[in-house]
Parts: sequence; C-alpha cells; structure tokens
Amino acid sequence: MRGNCRDVPALVMVTLLMALVSTAISGCIKTPSSRLATAKQALLGKPESAILACAGAPRMVSSQHGLRALSYYKGVGVLEQSFPGSKSGRPEGVRHACLAIVTMENDRVTEVEYQITSESTAGHEHCEELFQHCRP
Repeated sequence: MRGNCRDVPALVMVTLLMALVSTAISGCIKTPSSRLATAKQALLGKPESAILACAGAPRMVSSQHGLRALSYYKGVGVLEQSFPGSKSGRPEGVRHACLAIVTMENDRVTEVEYQITSESTAGHEHCEELFQHCRP
C-alpha cells in the first residue's frame, strides 16, 4: 500500500505529539543538580531570622564591607561512615563534609556557596542536609 497526501498531516501530528510528550516527561525528572539549585534558591531573598529559624545557629558569623556571612558546617562522624562492601556507602576512612556560606546584604540572603571537603566522589548531600528545613 502506498501512502497518500492525506496521511502526511497525520504523521506530522503524531511525530509532534511524541516529541512534546517526551519533553514534558523529561521536565518532570529531578536530577541531583536541580535539587541543589532548589536548596540554594530556597534561601535567596530570605531574612536572617528565617535562616536562623530553619537552619539553626551558624557555626560562625562574620561581617565585612556591609555584608554578613553565616557559616554552616556538616561533617561525618565516625559512626556515620560506611563499612566496606555496603551498597550505598563510601569506603571506610574517607572523610566528607560541607561548609556552606550564606552571604547577606541588608538582612537578605544574596548568595549561598557550598565548599565540599571530601576525598570521595560524593555530591552535595551534606550541604542539602544543612538546609533541609528551609525548603518550601
């Protein structure tokens, strides 16, 4: 059977519909980088009182040139480290931690920076944990 001209618009519509559906579905998938952006973005614009309420007291506070920096730290204790052979764990003895610096200007968060101190290939999960109660 040969196709005719009436089949072409239907074929174009089906192809377009498949492309739109796959794009819509891929937009719903959360990647680790999108979760990181969400954690950082949730803090932007918040007043210091809101950060203290959701993240607790910072480890250190400093002020310079009209900016205020709140430093939060999350490290792994001995009991949190994984044992060799565990599926999701890191090798025994590998240290990992996060230093998060929340910069404020005029009592509002303007920047959030994560500094990972790690010998492992792990991501920002400890940074995420610092601000888990600050998400919408």
